[in-house]
Amino acid sequence: MKIVIAVFAAVLFAGTTTVYAQTCPLNGTSSNKLVCLIPQVYGPYGFGYGPGQPTEQTVLYTGDGHAAHFDSDFLTTFAPINTAVGIQVSQLPFASPSSAVSFTYNSQLKTFEPSSDESLGPILGERASTSGRHRLFVAFTYQQFTFTSIDGQDLHGLPTVLQHFPFPPPFSNPQIVSCPNQTGLTGQYAANPCFVRDYIQTANDITLNVHQYTAYVTFGITQHLDFSAAIPIENVRMSVTSSATIVPNSVTPPLLAPSNVWHQFNPQNTQIASQCAAAAAANQACLHAAFSDAGSASGIGDVFLRGKYTVHQWERAGVAVGVDVRLPTGDALNFLGSGAVGVKPFGVFSYRARITPHALVGYEINGSSTLAGSNIVPLPGGATPVSKASLPNRLVYVVGADVRVTKRLTGAFDIYGQRLFSAPQLVAQSYTDLGKCADLNCTNYTTGSTHPDLASRSADISINDASVGLKLRLLQRLVATGNVLIKIDDGGLRSRAVPLVGLSYGF
Repeated sequence: MKIVIAVFAAVLFAGTTTVYAQTCPLNGTSSNKLVCLIPQVYGPYGFGYGPGQPTEQTVLYTGDGHAAHFDSDFLTTFAPINTAVGIQVSQLPFASPSSAVSFTYNSQLKTFEPSSDESLGPILGERASTSGRHRLFVAFTYQQFTFTSIDGQDLHGLPTVLQHFPFPPPFSNPQIVSCPNQTGLTGQYAANPCFVRDYIQTANDITLNVHQYTAYVTFGITQHLDFSAAIPIENVRMSVTSSATIVPNSVTPPLLAPSNVWHQFNPQNTQIASQCAAAAAANQACLHAAFSDAGSASGIGDVFLRGKYTVHQWERAGVAVGVDVRLPTGDALNFLGSGAVGVKPFGVFSYRARITPHALVGYEINGSSTLAGSNIVPLPGGATPVSKASLPNRLVYVVGADVRVTKRLTGAFDIYGQRLFSAPQLVAQSYTDLGKCADLNCTNYTTGSTHPDLASRSADISINDASVGLKLRLLQRLVATGNVLIKIDDGGLRSRAVPLVGLSYGF
């Protein structure tokens, strides 16, 4: 979003620098890195070459047999998918590492014991109190993310258009001349041949699922200071399919019969050979083809470390400050991690009662990552090292309340929000083609029509979810958690609902 998108310039643009690297060797071979799925399907070498046969051009220009050049800004357009997946999959919301069980001092027994008159605490939110001196809290949660949209665009129905590159004179082939009717051919398309009016319309389907298993441990150093660690283990599954159609808006000279088109998909390409066979059997050009790629990865994600200090504790209210540190322990090119260090100082306020309101505000500063860097697809003639760029910084805010329904049951509600600054974003737009010619000289001309398309831009993105859940005390110190995270708006890479289940124990 990266996806994504990759996942996620020619393949991954988060800035304006163009540097190339060998991360995705799109030269007829393939990479098993998830970040390469989109470029292997859509890239200049994905659309341009068949697997294992780097000399076979997918889009064939039948005028003299060389590859047709269609606008590779498709990859620039889809950069937010890879970037969003890389950024957001590595920073998925997880449960609070605060202990569900608080302890009170029993003066008669001269010891601390689990409190029975307080709630079991928030699920995604945070409270000001710490675990307590030398208290240990451990927990385990499972979350399932099924991503369905990015920036309001349906991941299973992403339309985009590949436009032909400008083809200015002089022309080496005598069969190629400037289009006699230059209507619609202005600017960089002035004096171009009629065949630049051809374009490729694609319908794209991206499936992305993440299963996140997280272990937590919190230890109280003093009565007011504790340290926590969250260690996620993730399984990421992604597939990409593009159904592409070449729209022939130009008419060819008789020498190109029986194909009668300037551009078609190359039936010798191994990935689409069977798809083009049906068209060949009907003595037609291969104008329709589907391209796909899929992969999965499992492993440790980015580890989070937290320190929290209770600044002041009144009888019922409390204020705490802390800092989260994200370590780049996950494989960023498989969307298991961000590839960058993140530091998030935060502040917490909570009020202890049967209804316990709480609020957290933090600001995360991120380091540089290849996911936000420049192109990872090599161009002919060599490559330079992978460049990096800073991941978007973000404001994180959580506000809500947990309610003690009974001594054993607590309900929790939170609004979990993020504001990403200068992040890549997908936006819908319309593409107007250059018009259709009904004859070789384009004497009969039809004005271009509009088609759905996508573009990318840098923007501040808000991501807001509602969290609703329950905590149940199974034993004195053993607590079960169930929660669902429901999207409120459409910013970023989103799931409609994210279930969470977990167990925790306080020592």
